[in-house]
Amino acid sequence: MKRRRLVLPIVLGAVALIVVVAFLLGRPADDHVFFETLRNDRPLVIAHRGGALLWPENTLVAFDGAVELGSDVLEMDIFRTADGVPVVIHDPTVDRTTDGTGLVSSFTLERLKRLDAGYRFIPAGAVTNPYRGEGVTIPTLREVFEAFPDEHMIVEIKENDTEAADAVVELVREFNRTEHTLLGSFHHDVLVRVRSVAPEIATHGSEKELTTLLVMAWLLLDRAYSPAYEAVLVPQRSGPIPVTTRRFISAARRRNLFVAPWTINDPDDMKMLIGRGADGLITDRPDLALEIVREE
Repeated sequence: MKRRRLVLPIVLGAVALIVVVAFLLGRPADDHVFFETLRNDRPLVIAHRGGALLWPENTLVAFDGAVELGSDVLEMDIFRTADGVPVVIHDPTVDRTTDGTGLVSSFTLERLKRLDAGYRFIPAGAVTNPYRGEGVTIPTLREVFEAFPDEHMIVEIKENDTEAADAVVELVREFNRTEHTLLGSFHHDVLVRVRSVAPEIATHGSEKELTTLLVMAWLLLDRAYSPAYEAVLVPQRSGPIPVTTRRFISAARRRNLFVAPWTINDPDDMKMLIGRGADGLITDRPDLALEIVREE
């Protein structure tokens, strides 16, 4: 009987010891120059696809408009063509945003450039397509880097392919953009590849990694967490589960992680997330977000 009475205290003591050791071993993310070279007097405005509700998304027109507004960071998405060129487009097909049809990967760059990337875009409140037939094309990542050499960018690698990661890393290094580019992906293996071949480039957490952080935040164990990334880019909810709670944002920031929810287009949501401590807003309406962050 006495031995049985000793089991519970021993188990609880072992658990407590493990927790203490984990807290002592947990390390916050290292500082990264990507964030050090950005302004820090207010939350950052990150133009999602360049401002997808203002201009044809993921085009030079959109990125130019976002820069003219004063957006802090340009966000974009990458697929590769049939001849292996990284191009800036969100979907695996060209159907939604151009006058063409088919997989991006089925087009050579030459054929892709014939498509009208302004064909389907209609601004809010308009009834016509002001960019249709105006020569708006799907840009290559090289073209974006050439056009905006000094802008900070978040580049999302959409393919679940480490070769895509290698191609993007190669361009980042070619243009000496390691201090101005953050690479992301929904695919954990792609992010692991980026970190292994280019540890100098900032990344955000994968869904797998951020789920772990979310659970540890719920359990108040976030100080035991050691992130392998520098940024937390998350939706407000994941299905029925709230993500951008005050507890989660605080936990991420304690780990020295930059927190930017997406895709925040409602002014009330913008104000709420700023109040909870978000470091940035990823938005299709950088015009509205800039007004709000300058007021806060």
